[in-house]
Parts: sequence; C-alpha cells; structure tokens
Amino acid sequence: MTRLAFVLGLAALASAACKEADPPASPDAPTTIDADVTIDAPADASPADADPACMPAATDYTPRVMMSATDPYPACVSDADPSMYVVTNASVSTIARIAAFEQIATLLFTPGAPDAQAFIDARIQYSLANGLESRVGRREDEHYPAAPMACNAVGFDPTPYPDRCVGPVRMTPLLADAFTTGATDVDPLARRLAAARIEAGLLWFLYVSAYKESVTCQTTPADCDSSWAYYGGGEHRAGGLGLARYVRGLETATHDRIFDGLLAVRCWRGLDDPGSATDDAMFAALRTTALAQYDAALVRGVASIVRARVVALAAAAGADAAVHWQFVRVLGPALARAAAARNPTVAASYAAELARTDPTAVDAAALITALDTLFPCP
Repeated sequence: MTRLAFVLGLAALASAACKEADPPASPDAPTTIDADVTIDAPADASPADADPACMPAATDYTPRVMMSATDPYPACVSDADPSMYVVTNASVSTIARIAAFEQIATLLFTPGAPDAQAFIDARIQYSLANGLESRVGRREDEHYPAAPMACNAVGFDPTPYPDRCVGPVRMTPLLADAFTTGATDVDPLARRLAAARIEAGLLWFLYVSAYKESVTCQTTPADCDSSWAYYGGGEHRAGGLGLARYVRGLETATHDRIFDGLLAVRCWRGLDDPGSATDDAMFAALRTTALAQYDAALVRGVASIVRARVVALAAAAGADAAVHWQFVRVLGPALARAAAARNPTVAASYAAELARTDPTAVDAAALITALDTLFPCP
C-alpha cells in the first residue's frame, strides 16, 4: 500500500470551519524582547520528558525521524527541515501580538506586586491597533459547534454560547476587570491577583487561538502561519515566545510534539491545493489526523503549565498560594472539555478541586494526579 493510500483511509471527511482573517495592514514586530521573562513557578520532574512510554501514534507526522520517511504522510514541505516552520506569507501579523504579550509579561508577570503604572502600560500593549484585545474580543473556540452567527457579529448576543464565543463572553470581561483592578487598587495582593488573572487569561487565549487558526487555514492558508505565531511568536523549534516559552521551559518533549503537530498541519496544507475541491476531499483524512495530533500536544502543553502552578501552590503559603491558585482557577478550566472526553470520572474530580475558592482547602496532590492521569503524554 502506498503512503498516500494509507493516509486516505485514516478517517472520514473533516467538517468545514468558519473563517476569521488577520488584517493585511498589521505590521510584523520583532520576535525577541529585551527582558528575560521566566515563569513564576518551578518546573518539577517534567513527567512527559521522563516517560519513555510517551511515543507518537502510528498515524502521527514524525519529521524528526528520518525526515518523515517512516510515517504515513506523503512527502511535503515540512520534511526538509524539522526545526523550521515554512511560512506561506512573508508577513505574519500575529507575531506583533505575541511581542505585545511578552511586553505585558515583562510588566506584570513578576514575583512581586506590579504597580498601577505597570498595569496602565500593559493595558496600552493589550490595546494596540489590530492587537491582542481586538482578537480576544472575537475569539471563537473551534472545539465547539458554531453559534448561529459570528460571535462578534453586529447585533448578535453571544452570551448563550459561552463555550464557542469564549473570547467575548469569558475572556474579554475577565481581562478588562483585571486591568482595571490592577490600575486602581491600592492593595498589593489585589494587584498580584489581577496580574495572575491576566497571565492565565492570555495563555488561555493563545492556546485557543493556536488551534483555531490551524482549523481555519483550510479556507485561508495564511491562518496556518498565524497558528505558528500564536504558539511560538514567529520563532522556530529551538526558540519560542508566548505559549511556547512556557511549555518549552517545562517539558521539551511536549514542546517538540507541539511543533511536530504544527508541521503536520503545514504538511497537509502544502499538499492540499486550497483552490481544488478534489484535493480537499483527497486530503480530508490527513487534515483530520494532523489537527488531532497538534491539538493533543497543545492540550498537554497547557496541562504542563497548570501542573507546574499546582506544584508551586503546594509549596507556597499565604499570598503566594493565593496568587498561584488564582492562576490555576483561570487556566485550569481550559482543559475541562478534553478532560471530560478522556475520562469523565477523573474530569469530575478535577473540576471539583478547581471549584474551591480557598487555596488552603485544595488537594494539590489530587489535582496533580488528575492531570497526569488525564494528560500523561503529548
């Protein structure tokens, strides 16, 4: 059997997705920042890195193994150099949004309490034209069925669709309130808690956006580039800003598997001519498989971040514990859908712990066990 024939037998046709384009006028921004921003939580034993049982599935794209020669994918643009993502367009406007995220991180994601001016300056970065705020306000989570209209459509109330319309219904109010609190509250702890909500909320946005753009690049190839940028800020496997900086700092195996999944999506996109309905049908199974590989690795990436903060919570007390728990309570629910799909019983236990408001009442060991059970491998 040929590799192509194998791929075509993998799955049925993928469902169509709705489109959200990046504005061509948005300029790119530098892919590095002056300050070295570290995660305010220690990395533990990196379970995925240490687990020899974490192996790619037989259907996965594996560009780091003999240039993809042993996987079921046909030869494609991603094979030549597994360390690099090959852009479809020379300009990727999303890179500027991740540069803004890193500036916000420098200002707010610090061990102490940022002052009011730091929140004001961070709000400016968040509100740049065609920047983070503009995308948060219209972000849809492609894991859920589409709402009757686009979530940001004029005259449409997205409130009854909080899962799909996650940006306008959940993220926008969360972030707006946190920026306001940080800029106005005189209590240092209140400002630290606000910064934790902003950090977790923006990481949630980056995760949802990376997946969203990989789905909608079926109709707009440039969205594949946006997915790459939402994950790593326009850097390649050896680097990584934004979400990639967090994941790579905790689990290199998970970061590599996310990048493999990203290259799998790019491989499919290079094979499937977007102007050919015949190609769309021929490569539908490959697209479904690539998206599943990318999404599973992204989910483990988010789980690794949540896990690290739970580990930090277990070792903390007082204000530090409250800040870590605030972060976990915002980002942790982003895993609820995937958790329920994998193990409803463990997912219910995980959700019950996240519902606790008092960090001293949290069973950190139970949370860590739930995360490791639900998301053991990338």
